[in-house]
Amino acid sequence: MAERESQSHRQALCTPARCWLPRPEVMLLALALLATVGAKLLVARHYHPHNLLLASVSVALADVSFVAAVATIIAAAYAIRPAKELARLAVLLSLAVSGWAALNAAWLLVTGVQLQPGVLLVILRHPAEFWPTVQSQLQTRPLFAATAVLTGLTVTGYTVWRFVRPLPVRWTRRRLVVTAGVGILTLLIFTLGYHFLACPMVPSLGQVLGYSSHWHALTTLVVGADRWGRASEQTRDLPRVGQRDVIPPQTPPEHLPPVVIVLLESISHAVAALDDAERTPMPTLRRLSLEGVQFVSTRVPVSQTGKAFWATLIGTTPDVYDDYAEAILADEPYEGLPSLLRRVGYRSAFFQMAKGSFECAPGTMANFAFDWAWFRENLEDPSANLGYLAGDDFRMLDPAFAWATEDQRPFLLVMITSVAHDPYEVPASFGPRLPDKHAAYLQAVRYTDAFLAEARRRLEQLGLLDKTLLCVLGDHGESLRPELQRTRWVPYEEVIRVPWVIRWPGHVPEGLRCDWPCSQLDVTPTLLRLLGFDISRAGFEGYDALRPTPPDRRLYFSSWFDGSPLGYVEGARKWLYWPHSGRVFVYDLVRDPAELSPLPVSPAESQQVVADLTRWQQAAHIKFDARRFRQRFLYEHWWAFSSGRYGRAYYVP
Repeated sequence: MAERESQSHRQALCTPARCWLPRPEVMLLALALLATVGAKLLVARHYHPHNLLLASVSVALADVSFVAAVATIIAAAYAIRPAKELARLAVLLSLAVSGWAALNAAWLLVTGVQLQPGVLLVILRHPAEFWPTVQSQLQTRPLFAATAVLTGLTVTGYTVWRFVRPLPVRWTRRRLVVTAGVGILTLLIFTLGYHFLACPMVPSLGQVLGYSSHWHALTTLVVGADRWGRASEQTRDLPRVGQRDVIPPQTPPEHLPPVVIVLLESISHAVAALDDAERTPMPTLRRLSLEGVQFVSTRVPVSQTGKAFWATLIGTTPDVYDDYAEAILADEPYEGLPSLLRRVGYRSAFFQMAKGSFECAPGTMANFAFDWAWFRENLEDPSANLGYLAGDDFRMLDPAFAWATEDQRPFLLVMITSVAHDPYEVPASFGPRLPDKHAAYLQAVRYTDAFLAEARRRLEQLGLLDKTLLCVLGDHGESLRPELQRTRWVPYEEVIRVPWVIRWPGHVPEGLRCDWPCSQLDVTPTLLRLLGFDISRAGFEGYDALRPTPPDRRLYFSSWFDGSPLGYVEGARKWLYWPHSGRVFVYDLVRDPAELSPLPVSPAESQQVVADLTRWQQAAHIKFDARRFRQRFLYEHWWAFSSGRYGRAYYVP
């Protein structure tokens, strides 16, 4: 009797007036698909494919397949057991899919690439550091921000309501089975289409947009975690202070030159254009290159500033992992340029106008054995702030040169600029704020060159210019291709190839162009050799770049985030591996400098490239005790804390 009443009640619920309404999970999945595909199509236009319709279909196939798979799973589960608990689980699953789709769509529209799980992990670990970035994007796109917030609140409210009061499953079991079957057929059709139409006309389009970010996130959770779990069992020898086998020069300290290193934030070899007097926006850097040595084929191992510090000052491959391993407080500083110069009487200091609290920079500099470190907070003048991270770089010159001249001992002074970091704001005295990103970036590059000119003038004013060993190089480049907006996630040459110039009159030839393969890893060995150190048994991974290296020297690189592309340059060829698709591409940089037309790669070659890159990536991993807590008061103003792979610094006025 009760069973017949229940059956009649279900039949009453399935009246035509009610059954046409979509279920909440259907609406959520439809929103997810609309957001993802819509954002992809907006970005795909910037690639200017020969057939926009075919390109649009190919980038959407993977997402349609994923949503079809989720819908099929839900329908099949309902056919087996149409219960309220299952309806709640279906709502939660669909909400997770739509939430990731919203994040991916926003990331796509801002950067031009899909959201990588490694990116999200870094943001979740350091939300306070990334909030200014998010805030600046919301301020520059108020309509987009308002729409996103309103939609998010509406969807969240509706989902909570339907979780508390789930809709009954009104379809008959037969209809659910048919729906699941249609879903499976749809999934097969679109999956086959994905394999046959995955953007053959524009390879970079296919690799950046032609996959499902949802599926990539799921596989990264399993495969990525397992890979790094294996890597964490490996350790590598990182010499601490006093452990490198070097023979110092016999030069008396009073005859040793000042050493000044200037790292240029987000300056690529391409934008510097040092060989073109009419086109270069950096005439001062060009002048320095003509007065000294230019290393024209210099690349970075990781396109991230903290990793650039490590490679440049320590001379070994940085930890290829999406965290700030270099900032984790070490028991003893790592042996590198500052500590080796200290052996012969040098003092050392680091200056930047970027925030010291960002990425626990004081911890990094303490690990590098700097005697002093100065950051934007030390200025205690917010009028110098530019954007969410940078500051007026000219404002660090007074404290930097005051420190340099306060003592008669030789010094190592390291500075890094900040204005060429997005959002590319320059002081009002230098020029107006430009709405076009490319124009704003070029203006920031010209400002950076003006900073170099002023630093050069200060050295000359102090009578130190021709006595100083001056080294200038980029920390990494920046890609401003229209399809990418701005990003370092795709390691094009403009991202990983940087300018590098050394000037030391009487010690390095004027106007020398070294065109053999060089790396940021070579900076410390090259400077030490110039100063007379015997480093033949020091164990550096880099070389003396003033001595020709083999033309087929292999230079590895990574885009930092877990799951992002990595590869190596060997001779004129560049090999690139995309972990999410498992595909390997090779480019001829002479015939195809824009990296638009990959060459054929055999399965055996692809397998060998992936194996080599995996070994390199895992060998670079640094293991830390996950349960160990450290704290230290640094440079008179900074409390630094670290635990496991996480570090944070707080300024104390």
